[in-house]
Amino acid sequence: MNNTERVLLDRIKSALFNTPGGSLEDVDWNAVFVEAKAQTVLALVAQAVPAVERHLWMKSEYRQIAAFYRVLYAQAELLKLFAEKDLPLAILKGTAAAVYYPVPSRRAMGDIDFIVPQERFEQARELMERAGYTPIHEEPGGFRHIGYEKNRNTFELHCRFSSEMVDIEKYVIDGLRHRETGEIEEYAFPMLPRLANGLVLVAHIRQHLQSGLGLRQIIDWMMYVDKELDDAFWQEQFRAAAEETGLDTLAIVLTRLCQKYLGLRESITWCAGADEALCDELLNELLSSGNFGKKQGIGAQVETVMTAIRGRGLFPYLQYAGKYNWAAYQKHEWLAPFCWMYQILHYVRELPRLLRRKNKLRHDLDRSKERYQLLQKLGF
Repeated sequence: MNNTERVLLDRIKSALFNTPGGSLEDVDWNAVFVEAKAQTVLALVAQAVPAVERHLWMKSEYRQIAAFYRVLYAQAELLKLFAEKDLPLAILKGTAAAVYYPVPSRRAMGDIDFIVPQERFEQARELMERAGYTPIHEEPGGFRHIGYEKNRNTFELHCRFSSEMVDIEKYVIDGLRHRETGEIEEYAFPMLPRLANGLVLVAHIRQHLQSGLGLRQIIDWMMYVDKELDDAFWQEQFRAAAEETGLDTLAIVLTRLCQKYLGLRESITWCAGADEALCDELLNELLSSGNFGKKQGIGAQVETVMTAIRGRGLFPYLQYAGKYNWAAYQKHEWLAPFCWMYQILHYVRELPRLLRRKNKLRHDLDRSKERYQLLQKLGF
């Protein structure tokens, strides 16, 4: 860990838990700014930056906070639309994670993800399209979600949350039946109850670690643990669900990492058995990756593909990726047996570009091996 990363982690602790922090002498605040932006924690960290240095941060900070309120308003409009048709939904991540933060508006926002009962998915789809939400992407076969856009906001309508990598669907379905109400600055919204909501947060990390993940999602988990997942709740409910879904090792390591580096209180003891070296290894992966692999640039794609191939096997990955990427298949499902061939041709077209950067390619391949080994240690 270099000094810039150390200062970033120190300022996160100060912002979230009001800790005094370490020395701030000889800090390159421009480098900290760049790192905070790559990790998508800029507005969060900005409040803990010395006042004399804030000028560098203010424009981006205020832009991110303004984006938060734009998303909050767009979410309220969506909830109103669904309430008029008595169509139940629950917000996933987003405000359902921000609600645990001391200042929710400093949590960076992306898509508005939400889930409806599977049997009402088509009704929700028709409702959104009649109301002017424009479809922008769809997972092949509508297996999990469809993306929409309206007024510069992106929405993901889910019929299920789980992927082939992790299945928590029975908890999500039960959570939809027992929704709770979250509230941020008098904006109320439906969210999953605490067991299902926590499983969604850790499963989301599980789904994206393969392609690279940064600090924002880890902080979401930490703030959830701080507010909800004490020793009693872990023993009574969460542990059994995490073990059943294969998320227990990841949850334990993540939580101990948050204690060691991000200020989470030590009174939470259910993570005490975590492998300390594995915590350090995971932190290094997060710091080198950035939010969704942002810091890896083009290397993120190579690492993601090779990590997936190591985990799934060559042919299963080619078939899956071909289904996802081949526009013709998405219109004509009878092409399914040929999706692996399409994906091979796609990579053949990319090969000359990759070969022009042999040294970087070798580095990316080594990184994919290291990431796969880390995932194995985490129980993937």
